[in-house]
Amino acid sequence: MRSGFERFFVDGPVGKATGGGEQQVVAVQQVGELALPTGRLVAADPFVVWPEDAEAFTETVAPGTYPVSVSLVSWVDGDGYPDLRQGYRVAAAKVTVQDEPAYSWTPAVLPGELVPMQEEFGYDVKSSTGAFFDLSAAPAIDRLASDDEAGNCDLIDALGKVGGGRGPANVTDLESGLNVVAFSTGWGDGVYPTWVGRNTAGDPVAFVTDFFVINRF
Repeated sequence: MRSGFERFFVDGPVGKATGGGEQQVVAVQQVGELALPTGRLVAADPFVVWPEDAEAFTETVAPGTYPVSVSLVSWVDGDGYPDLRQGYRVAAAKVTVQDEPAYSWTPAVLPGELVPMQEEFGYDVKSSTGAFFDLSAAPAIDRLASDDEAGNCDLIDALGKVGGGRGPANVTDLESGLNVVAFSTGWGDGVYPTWVGRNTAGDPVAFVTDFFVINRF
């Protein structure tokens, strides 16, 4: 069980200031709706996952569309001025299933995967990019993340238009009509966990991927 992700998605200061007085500040950005026609959510690096290798979490939701938001963290120095050198980082990404608070958080696991007893679990990122999409959209993600005959890549182009390539971006595949929400992953490559937030009845209310940006004090 884990708590505390709620504070990742509230605008304003987060955590304690550093010894030098620098403060992290959260700005929540809504990224639109994600189509989950099968209710089987995938979180993965869209540039390295092969369609046949994509796996959805064992926790499913009712087929439909769900809002996605990201927690953008920037820094303010001790005098209250933004630290423009660092810009912002995507600290976490969330798919909201039900608009209600989470009572508890448990690891989101893949089929056959044991519930981890430590924090070192999650999906492997090698392109500094993460994404949410429906399992049925895996072939669409392959198209969006690949270069066309002219050398253009829809997903790279969409990310490049936002935040100097950090995103987030909500991109729809014209062939299938399915979409992907992609974003940069904190400080870059690594292994990042996704957690399921549950209400008091144990039903899922959110999925959150943590990119280890926000100071834990």
